[in-house]
Amino acid sequence: MKAAVLNQYNKPLEVEDLDVERPREGEALVRIKTAGVCHSDLYVLEGATPVPTPVVPGHEAVGVVEEVGPGVKSLQPGDWVVTSFVWPCGRCRNCVRGRENLCETFAQVRLKGTLLDGTTRLRKRSGEEVRAFLGGTWAEASVVPATAVAKLPEGLRGRQELAMLGCAFLTAYGAVVNSGSVSPGDTVVVVGTGGVGLSAVQVAKAVGARVIAVGRNPDKLKVAAELGAEVVNTREGDPVKAVRDLTEGRGADVVVEAVGNDDTIQMAVDMAALGGRVVLVGLMPVGHKTPLGLARVVRGGIQIVGSYGARPRVDLPAVVDMVKRGLLKPEKLAGPTYRLEEINQAVEALRSGKAIRPLVVP
Repeated sequence: MKAAVLNQYNKPLEVEDLDVERPREGEALVRIKTAGVCHSDLYVLEGATPVPTPVVPGHEAVGVVEEVGPGVKSLQPGDWVVTSFVWPCGRCRNCVRGRENLCETFAQVRLKGTLLDGTTRLRKRSGEEVRAFLGGTWAEASVVPATAVAKLPEGLRGRQELAMLGCAFLTAYGAVVNSGSVSPGDTVVVVGTGGVGLSAVQVAKAVGARVIAVGRNPDKLKVAAELGAEVVNTREGDPVKAVRDLTEGRGADVVVEAVGNDDTIQMAVDMAALGGRVVLVGLMPVGHKTPLGLARVVRGGIQIVGSYGARPRVDLPAVVDMVKRGLLKPEKLAGPTYRLEEINQAVEALRSGKAIRPLVVP
């Protein structure tokens, strides 16, 4: 099969022919129809998320199940599915306790570029082992755990933009619903207007919150406004003051930080109301440490919560259902579409801010 391979950090991806093994116990081989391009992939390309090379990036996709491994009962060939970047083993302490997004087995292999058993299914024609970042969906096919996909109903099959559900919208759902515990009538500030941020705007609106989107890209802020959010441009004044003014000095019940930057994290804390909650979903390079104004956190009784994705077997079907009901509109964020051979152009479109969520069609 053809796949976009990163052979060296900070170098262009190369489309190569790879051999892919058949799925093993608990796995499925998915023929990729469309894959999303996410900022988390950029960290891999730059080595900030140091997955060993050679590696195939990409971690959200829509596709068709081609083959299932032994023991898989939930899927069969021909099923249309969305792939998740979170892979629950279903057996560890966290999975058993209903916290499968924090699967202990998955956490051990996540940055190694392997499947849950610690091995990879990809090889170069020379025999060299190739890793895959959380699925390696920038390819014609991907082998993933069967626990990491959700089936699509007939009415949603064939929609390219649904590739976003397995990362951007799943992460947003986890941040807003699970970690943020947002209720109808709450005021939610979303800091960052990329794919995850604008997905969080949609999820928060869907659960009945008032939403304020904070960003600096006027085109993306325009999309946020079209999705029903009030907007604050950080380049047009003090964004903390602007949020305070919009909330009669109180601040937000929940602030979702979807950038992953020292300044925006402190900004999120300063935007929270007394007793409010700050949900961190933006990633930074591995090992980076963020300074924080602790007095504001302690005296304000502010909760700071890290949020990593959501539960593929529980929450991803809920996200799919929200799309089916018209509550979430990934088509507002997805595109443009690129061929696999144009993967480096898709990456540049995301990096430059020209696109919210480029899509790749193998």
